[in-house]
Amino acid sequence: MKILAIESSCDEFSISIIEDGKILTNTISSQISDHTEFGGVIPELAARLHVQNINWVIENALLESNISLESIDKIAYTALPGLIGSLIIGKTVAETIALYLNKPLIPLHHIEGHIFGASIENEFIYPVMAMVVSGGHTQIELVNSPNDFMIIGSTTDDAIGECYDKVARVIGLGYPGGPKIDKLATLGDENKYKLPLPKNDSSYDFSYSGLKTAAINLIHNLNQKNEELNINDFCASFQKTATETIRKKLEKAVEEFKPNTLTIAGGVSANTSIRKMIFEIGAKYNIKNTFVPKMEYCTDNAAMIAKLAYEKEMENG
Repeated sequence: MKILAIESSCDEFSISIIEDGKILTNTISSQISDHTEFGGVIPELAARLHVQNINWVIENALLESNISLESIDKIAYTALPGLIGSLIIGKTVAETIALYLNKPLIPLHHIEGHIFGASIENEFIYPVMAMVVSGGHTQIELVNSPNDFMIIGSTTDDAIGECYDKVARVIGLGYPGGPKIDKLATLGDENKYKLPLPKNDSSYDFSYSGLKTAAINLIHNLNQKNEELNINDFCASFQKTATETIRKKLEKAVEEFKPNTLTIAGGVSANTSIRKMIFEIGAKYNIKNTFVPKMEYCTDNAAMIAKLAYEKEMENG
């Protein structure tokens, strides 16, 4: 069985082809450089660039996989969540190909795809506990099968990636800010600046708007006093605080739900501190099947959608 998958939920347009569980191609058209000058993703620009890049992405995917379009059995695509314009482009491409080939469509969930991106080179042993960290989502999910996802806790406002980007902008690091803060954090003193632990309660929910505000206020207060901000120390302190709440809540969830697999998903799963944390928690609770996704499967990509589609089809028979 060959499945062609499309991911277009934000500023990447990607096509992947999977055959009997093996990813043959994962072509991605990234727009990061186009949005950098605006300090974030511009939805209308993202949709227009998707339209411009459709042809070469499809051509490259077919060339790289060395298969014909006519040999595709099913077409999967990201249906939600995401930027409306970007999602419509992906859906339209999927429907057009499906109509041309007279093949079935598989609409899928973006976050579920991210979770299964971690299983492309690893095996899920259910139940799976996934810590989803991205620009728009921060949540803990328990996965009992490719068709059974349970959200244990989620952000009530800003997601961790959004918080990173907004704080990075204030200290002049530009967009995307998360990777830059992560890099500088390794050079600083994580105990130099004191910031409040976000959503420090007994729930599984997250909230990063308070940490964002506290971090920005700290920067402004130092500026008003003409005191120099040590960028490396600030990044280290900010990252320690931002990730510590994840450690606390994830450990609590592991204790309660006792998963057989522990992993992370989403763009922020590339963060070095969070990747290290997952293995530490896995070792502490003796979860032998603990792993993180390959870097190329952390950010938005169609391979994760292809993998999710394949696993769902296998379970559904």
